[in-house]
Amino acid sequence: MGYYILNEGFELCGWKGLPFGLRYPNPHYTDFFDKETYKVVLSLDGRTDIDEDKLSERQKSLLKHLLDLKIALPSDGKKRLEPWQEYKSFPAMYKKHVQWSITGRCNYKCRHCFMSAPDYCGEDLTMDQIRHILDELVKCGIRTVALTGGEPLVHPCFYEILDEIKKRRIHLDTIYSNGELIDERFIEELKKREMDPAIHISFDGVGWHDWIRGVDGAEESTIRAFKLLHEHGFQTSTSMCLHKHNIGTLKESIDLLGSIGVIHVKMNVATPTGRWKNETEHFISQDEANEAILEYIPQYVADGMPVSVQFCGILDFNIVKGKIDIPYRKYSGVDSCEKTYACGAVKTGMYISPVGKILPCMTIGGTAIDAEFDSVLEKPLSEILSDSHYRDICLLKMGECIEHNEKCRGCQYRLVCGAGCRAAACGETGLDYMGIDEEVCHFFKNGWYEKAKEYVEKYKGSFLPVGADEK
Repeated sequence: MGYYILNEGFELCGWKGLPFGLRYPNPHYTDFFDKETYKVVLSLDGRTDIDEDKLSERQKSLLKHLLDLKIALPSDGKKRLEPWQEYKSFPAMYKKHVQWSITGRCNYKCRHCFMSAPDYCGEDLTMDQIRHILDELVKCGIRTVALTGGEPLVHPCFYEILDEIKKRRIHLDTIYSNGELIDERFIEELKKREMDPAIHISFDGVGWHDWIRGVDGAEESTIRAFKLLHEHGFQTSTSMCLHKHNIGTLKESIDLLGSIGVIHVKMNVATPTGRWKNETEHFISQDEANEAILEYIPQYVADGMPVSVQFCGILDFNIVKGKIDIPYRKYSGVDSCEKTYACGAVKTGMYISPVGKILPCMTIGGTAIDAEFDSVLEKPLSEILSDSHYRDICLLKMGECIEHNEKCRGCQYRLVCGAGCRAAACGETGLDYMGIDEEVCHFFKNGWYEKAKEYVEKYKGSFLPVGADEK
């Protein structure tokens, strides 16, 4: 017999279809259990006298595991859980995090902006609307949010929004910014609220950042912001859109980013959406980008891999994990893959547009398919997550996408690529969410997959063991 209680920061919770959850202090992570073992977890309330002799072997093993990890602590039978730690059942499907465009406005004039933010004519959400959306997230058990735009820092109530987030015990995971407004005050305001989000700032190549951002001095501002954030201990990452002019700056750009503390770079070919559709003379093909990437990689490895880089969909060098992967290779190639979700990110994540629409991801915003989705300002989020077109898309299986496309059904790569990215499959029309991602199809059918596998084999031993010191 004995009393036990959950340690500080842990929370009992459940959702539709996943009723037995334990959320960790890091809000990104929730552990799920079956009914039998969850009885033990529910008993960690400080007032239940647990008779270990009556526990099954699985229950005993779990209790020992939770005690060893200090998730559960011995108690005197008097201490109680905080009200927010007690079990709550949320009336919706499970969502781990949300990416939220709190404004569609921007202080830059990016040539490749998919949502045409420089030309955005909509109004910012009011603070009453902001509070309403945050309350809807809490009602559905969503405790992690990333803020984006437009440029989120141009919202006139940005710091008030941070206060409302903190008041609801929502974790601010990431801020996506162009860096222009990141200064000492920004740092102070975050620290004052005890917030430590990762900061993601796009950087589009040494010597070309100003050109694509449409603002003189943008490159200097971005580098200054990265240095300031690194100095204050914030984790930073970046994305780089490739085009005809910056493709030759890979080494110079990666070396610079590594030297100023950036930990991850994600590269993509700038796609013909939004304003970029009118910049055809600057386009680069996926083949041209892949050729330049494969030519650069030996030098990247020789330079000691200054920063983790996802080179478009062809190769991903992850220094933290010590591994190389092929991003376009989404599945393992066995028949059971057809039963997996068409997009794992959509299954557990969610995007809120500048006008409050609930969308599968940011890239869908502004396409024709956008009109098919509901606004959280007009309909409760719990209803959207329980019965809507959005919910149907979240539950879409990979096999359904393959069956939908005649071109996929007999393809030898169908159980590896899974018909590609759903947002990319919409294409310029934005109408067929279940269509083919032609870029991924081209990758597999034109020899790039085989070349990528050769590079994985060649360079997979290039990482130092975790914790090893470089000599």
